[in-house]
Amino acid sequence: MSQLLKFALWTCMSSVLASGCASSDPVGLIEDSLPALNQDNAALQNAEAIPVTGNAIGPEGDSHLKLGERQFSLKSALGDIWGTGGDHYNVDFTITNGKFLIAPTEIDGVIHSLLVPGGASATIYVELYSPGEAFSFGTYSFSPFGAGGGVLAGNAYFDSAYVGVDSNESGDIESNENFRVIGGTFEFTGALPDIELRFSVTLENGALAEGYYTGLFDFADRI
Repeated sequence: MSQLLKFALWTCMSSVLASGCASSDPVGLIEDSLPALNQDNAALQNAEAIPVTGNAIGPEGDSHLKLGERQFSLKSALGDIWGTGGDHYNVDFTITNGKFLIAPTEIDGVIHSLLVPGGASATIYVELYSPGEAFSFGTYSFSPFGAGGGVLAGNAYFDSAYVGVDSNESGDIESNENFRVIGGTFEFTGALPDIELRFSVTLENGALAEGYYTGLFDFADRI
């Protein structure tokens, strides 16, 4: 699936879930049905860049997103593994304090299984691109260039991300409560399996969103 289509489908489904969007046709939502994958922690600790094949468990901590004067807790993180494309290895991360739903959605006659949060007051979504044929838990900086022209060959980057918060306390994040990221970094710190993800990003409305997540990282293989 193309990067643009992934982002468009995710933002749409996370905003309206079962009501559908554009030419999409949601065919049902399945709650909490993402299988955990196996991981060899000993092998991971001895590798700088490794294929993501399972769970990584971070330390206990006060995971949160801070936006302006408001602070939101973060409870879970999931990564969609899309694998190698061009010069990079792609994993998309979603961090939230809501529940995750599997949303099988028909797009132009093809069923795509989308993983979207529901019932959340805060969500962060980012598409991370690690150089090479494996994913590295390092620092990812925003780039407006994408992968076009090989500009970012050899560099870890992201160019599609957004932060959503339930500003009107409706019980979910609506489409006008999602803001694109236009600058900043996502950084994994610590040693496996005790890793955490820290972020400091600028949103399209000029606001600064920052915080960190420590806890279980679960992964789904989309390759």
